[in-house]
Amino acid sequence: MATRKGTDFNILLDFYNRGFEVATHTDTPSAITNTTILELEIKTERQTILDNVFMSANDIQGWRSPYLKTAGDEQIRVLKKLGYRYDTSKTFVRKNATGGLNSFPLTTDFPWPYPCNIPPCWTQSHSNFWEVPINALWDYKKAYPCPTADGCHNRPDTEEDAREFIMMNFKNSYNGNRAPLGFHMMGNFFRHVPFYRAMDRFIKEVLMLPDVYIIPISKMLDWMEQPVPLAQITRYESWKCAPLASPTPAMPALPTLAPKLSAEKCVQGQNCKLPSCFCKTFDHSMNKSDIPQIVYLAIDDALDTSVSGYFERLLFNRTNPNGCPISATFFVPTTGTNYTLVRDFYAKGMEIGSHSVTHNNVITREAVSREARRSKENLATYADIPLSDILGYRSPYLATAGDDQADVLQNLGYAYDISYTFTRRPSYAKNVWPLTADFAWPLPCNVAPCLRRPHRGFWEVPVNSMWDYTNTDICAYADDCQRPPPTHDHVRRYLTNNFKNSYEGNKAPFGLHFHGRWFHESRNYMGFKGFLDYLQTLPDVYIVSVKKMLDWMQYPTPKSQIQTFGPWKCAVMKRPQFQQLS
Repeated sequence: MATRKGTDFNILLDFYNRGFEVATHTDTPSAITNTTILELEIKTERQTILDNVFMSANDIQGWRSPYLKTAGDEQIRVLKKLGYRYDTSKTFVRKNATGGLNSFPLTTDFPWPYPCNIPPCWTQSHSNFWEVPINALWDYKKAYPCPTADGCHNRPDTEEDAREFIMMNFKNSYNGNRAPLGFHMMGNFFRHVPFYRAMDRFIKEVLMLPDVYIIPISKMLDWMEQPVPLAQITRYESWKCAPLASPTPAMPALPTLAPKLSAEKCVQGQNCKLPSCFCKTFDHSMNKSDIPQIVYLAIDDALDTSVSGYFERLLFNRTNPNGCPISATFFVPTTGTNYTLVRDFYAKGMEIGSHSVTHNNVITREAVSREARRSKENLATYADIPLSDILGYRSPYLATAGDDQADVLQNLGYAYDISYTFTRRPSYAKNVWPLTADFAWPLPCNVAPCLRRPHRGFWEVPVNSMWDYTNTDICAYADDCQRPPPTHDHVRRYLTNNFKNSYEGNKAPFGLHFHGRWFHESRNYMGFKGFLDYLQTLPDVYIVSVKKMLDWMQYPTPKSQIQTFGPWKCAVMKRPQFQQLS
């Protein structure tokens, strides 16, 4: 339920694009009972969202009154007139903490049938409109009802008490009449750490139950209008979706304009000089025919035995045209990571970067400082990687802390961040080259906040989005397409087509960003293998880590001299031969 005051519409747009429902509330600091004022307020709230979030008016279906104080029959008339589908402002209290029945949602064809806890309630008939009761929860001591989850007289102060509070109310519906269970609260209640942790645990636990669905109100009402048995729910059209990898990184939203920082413009060779500064560009100053085509692999999430075998088979016995082994970068969180495997991969030439400790959203200065420091220390302690070799950081879900993040990472000795996205539009447009943040983030800000201040000498490696195998939709990561390639050949061609955009275009480094679990589907593993086999037939393609890619960015070397390029040298290995595929 969003209000225009204090709402970050970039964040609201991101949530909407991820499938969350957006409904309207109000900024007015008191209840609205005057019909004219109410209609104006609702219209203004709705139009403000439409102007800033670029969504369909038909998708704004719900309203909640401030302080749950309604205008009775007049409120329903106004909401119906403005095209709303439901109101969720009236409260209902079940008789007992356990065993009492919650109310199902109901239409307003008949007067409000329950005790009118906050008058006025409607007393007339209003067809084709829904009321979603706020079923009061009972506090964790089972002593008093709470009108909202954050409105309990007995507030849980520990994580266990908070979990008991949530689970007790859930089980009352789950083991009772199966009425839809709503948790109604202010977002700032999650600042109460025990409740945040308890809710996180609760969501993870109930999602393991085969008959529990967490959905927005509008989809719940779809089911109310057309009830479908659990056995048929996978075919229920309203709840269908394209399968997604879970968790999904933040998808690029419609871009906002890059901030105007100052009159100074980045001019390569004048106010920005290598190796410590590189301007935003879509075309390198080196002749394209002299540029080696760099392919870098940036792989996220825990390195464990469920995925390590894929990479051992795919990467360990391949070499680049200079006879040196190919390499990749693994961004690993502490949680779930096998440090013995990390040590082994590092010893075999793979770069290891940080992906936080907990893999939760790390979006404040304090959180970035804590997680980026501890992650680095853990890699050094448990995987024997020198601190000086842990140079890259990737935000969980690509959600950053903006300038605070760059400040912290530089202070901790990181050399680059690889969390901001860029989407070429149309699909045949050029990808952007990596750049330093000397002039902040000069590209559209797809996932706010972005850099608004200069951060001298700190590299930003854009996550250049892919275009899916149908060439119609963008994929933030290679494994994050809403329409995934259906066969291994489609996977190979999808990767090849995106690669050729760079190879036959501006020669910008081509990054493949994905998760190891992508290879759990054999078609993805085989398609990726075929793609690597194809790359190995090309005499000027080098598959390297992000760090080695940035070595070349700092000291650009024509491909005719790559054999003498120090950062890419090694004890030369014999290169396997691969058959080129069409």
